Amino acid sequence: MKDDEGNEMTVVPIPGEDDEAERKRIRESNDRDQELERRGMRSRHNEGYDKAADGGPTPKIERVVDE
Repeated sequence: MKDDEGNEMTVVPIPGEDDEAERKRIRESNDRDQELERRGMRSRHNEGYDKAADGGPTPKIERVVDE
C-alpha cells in the first residue's frame, strides 16, 4: 500500500446541514410555488405537502374493547 492512498479525501456536507446554495435553491422553489398559488394554480411539487397538511379521512370507530 502506498503512503499517499489515504490522503485523497472528498469533502461532503454533513447530512441535514444546509449550505448557502441549498438554502437559495429552497427559497427559489418556495417562491415559484407561492407565485403559482397566488395565480390559483396548483404546484405539482406542493401537492404532496398539501395532502399531508389537510390530512386524510377520519376512520370510523366501530367499537372499543377494554382488555
